[in-house]
Amino acid sequence: MSNSEWEYVRTNSKGESIFRRDTDDNFDFVCSYFDDNDIPYRFKKGGNVFILQNKTGRDYIYYWTTGRWSPKHRSNKIHFHSKGVEDFVTKYLNKYNKEELERIKEREEQKKLYFIEKEKRRIANASNT
Repeated sequence: MSNSEWEYVRTNSKGESIFRRDTDDNFDFVCSYFDDNDIPYRFKKGGNVFILQNKTGRDYIYYWTTGRWSPKHRSNKIHFHSKGVEDFVTKYLNKYNKEELERIKEREEQKKLYFIEKEKRRIANASNT
């Protein structure tokens, strides 16, 4: 029988077993990890949660006691699991940064071209009238 990191916690109202895996990271370690790696964050005491921002400016929610995380939305019903803060940052936080940064750069270039063309049309229309 294998020794799993997951522990049984309780049974929910639907009769499903709820399991939990703790990270064993303490609060000070998590804060210093974010500071050392220049990751902007806020801590919300009420939810015992960190709100982080990756390099592209996207916000993530990270529960430091269990390693649960999700991209920040209005409703955060879907969560993913990591084994700790280092695992979360290295595997998930900036996973798609390169592609996302390229998309952002491309969108900005398209906006710039759009406004240049729009200004050209405005000038052409002004000279025709």
